[in-house]
Amino acid sequence: MCGILVCVTNEVVDDKNIKQQKVNNGDRDVLKRRGPDANSEIETYFPTSWKAIFSGHTLWLQGSAPDVQPLIDSSGNILLWNGDIFYNQIGGECIPKGLSDSAFLLQKLENVETVEEICNVLEMINGPWSLVYYKKNLNKILTGRDRFGRHSLLWNCTAGDGEILNSLLITSSSSLESAQNSTLCEIPASHLFQISFGNTTQVKKIYSRKPYAVNNKPISEHTFFDWVPHSLENKSSDHIISEYLNICQKEVEGLEAILLASIKSRIECQPMLCKTCVPLHLNGANVQCTHSKVAILFSGGLDSSVLAALTDRVWSKNESIDLLNVAFPLRNKQNPSANEFNVPDRLTGLQALEELRTLNPSRKWNFCEINVELDELLDMRKSKIAALIHPASTVLDDSIGCAQWFAARGEGFLTGSLNREKYVSPARVVLMGAGADEQMAGYARHRQRFANGGWTSLITEVEMEMNRISERNLGRDNRILADHGRAPRLPYLDEMVVEYLAQLPIWTKVDLRLPIGLGDKIILRALAYQLGLPKTAIEPKRAIQFGSRIAKTEARKEKGSHKCDRLTKSLELGQ
Repeated sequence: MCGILVCVTNEVVDDKNIKQQKVNNGDRDVLKRRGPDANSEIETYFPTSWKAIFSGHTLWLQGSAPDVQPLIDSSGNILLWNGDIFYNQIGGECIPKGLSDSAFLLQKLENVETVEEICNVLEMINGPWSLVYYKKNLNKILTGRDRFGRHSLLWNCTAGDGEILNSLLITSSSSLESAQNSTLCEIPASHLFQISFGNTTQVKKIYSRKPYAVNNKPISEHTFFDWVPHSLENKSSDHIISEYLNICQKEVEGLEAILLASIKSRIECQPMLCKTCVPLHLNGANVQCTHSKVAILFSGGLDSSVLAALTDRVWSKNESIDLLNVAFPLRNKQNPSANEFNVPDRLTGLQALEELRTLNPSRKWNFCEINVELDELLDMRKSKIAALIHPASTVLDDSIGCAQWFAARGEGFLTGSLNREKYVSPARVVLMGAGADEQMAGYARHRQRFANGGWTSLITEVEMEMNRISERNLGRDNRILADHGRAPRLPYLDEMVVEYLAQLPIWTKVDLRLPIGLGDKIILRALAYQLGLPKTAIEPKRAIQFGSRIAKTEARKEKGSHKCDRLTKSLELGQ
């Protein structure tokens, strides 16, 4: 995970009324939090009087040592890279041992000449990314994000294709000052873009991605359409999942295999040093790191528990795994002495912890209870979180963003520790379950679509969810989680996992004729059941804002889609 920024201004503008973008120290500070291991900044000039500042801040995850960004090749091309190339290859060409993915990508891009060829290289990458690439012989900047928008990238281009700018700012995340004074917005992940520099700066779409589509095998070919007879209404969840597995065992095993590969690539793609030991190593110390290197945002729900159980399968038996569980105060008027942090996600988290301990008693599971008081929530929203959430601005953005920020900070107490000693997770890689609900119909709106329009309507809804996933929350999540110098990684959105699930007929993944907590994401529930998580397998979906109780902490009645005045006021008062 890295923080990248480019700012291009015109050196010959005489009109003082023309406002140009600028870089402030707050911008640099927020990027350094994302990339604390190496940083550099260069100034250069493009033809026709354009001055460019390239600023790069690296979180070291690949290669034998951190790359100092921006990277410049022998032809004068400049790369700012915020990404992870998983499975150690691009288009079948393996990354040499010891070489970072960014350095390898720079070599690949130097060897191609045209905009089309550059786009073709980028589209072969398996993994999340955002980048800024200046191709000197073209005098153009190419920029964009992976098709799911897993990594944040903001710019001051509001109209998109064809827009003419008097200056340009592209950055991973906005500082408080930039959020207050700019018109930053997410770079759409539906396209790749070029910015040309002549007498003016012009933005142009250069590559359009194909829409996501799922297997639309005709419902008439549903070979087990009647597998849910009325007699199942009185059967246990165990019985129903067993019946499902009799039919879909092959599909469940396929999902398990592809998820194991996804998780393995994400947890092993790091230097095997924690946040504490990396600086020691970079300063020349001989370090044998025995601390946690992997954490999971852990509610004890289906998605995060499956990630934990599968991580246990592929992670070294001597390594600990941190489970980060966040809670906000739950006031109990009837029982004031009750534990105010025994919120739903804390209870399901502890339940899932017991199942994980049963699966592997020898694993050191660090269940970190992260308890957030109201005054700290208000303070951190004003000083940091509101700017990170920007340009997202709804009540839902606020609730989820704040909950994720505190969860990813990883400061709390370990369950079962003596004297409840404070614990701060040293992990540099954090897994989260984003993407499972969109692909396997885990939201309440999926059930409503199915009730109104059957399987065809459900397929349409799932396709729409995936085609707009980059617009909804992944950029916001990335800005929030990376603020702690950790790399958020999303196994359910691995390209091969997405491809596998897309090619399965919809009814092998979900059957909304079954009750909540069973028919939604039934393929994942069956996998959890097989892994040895029988209680977790039937837990209903609960969003983080409700499970952590942050939505109730400030005792407001409001809709998630409404503009959040707390964010607006925090930005106004932040300085």
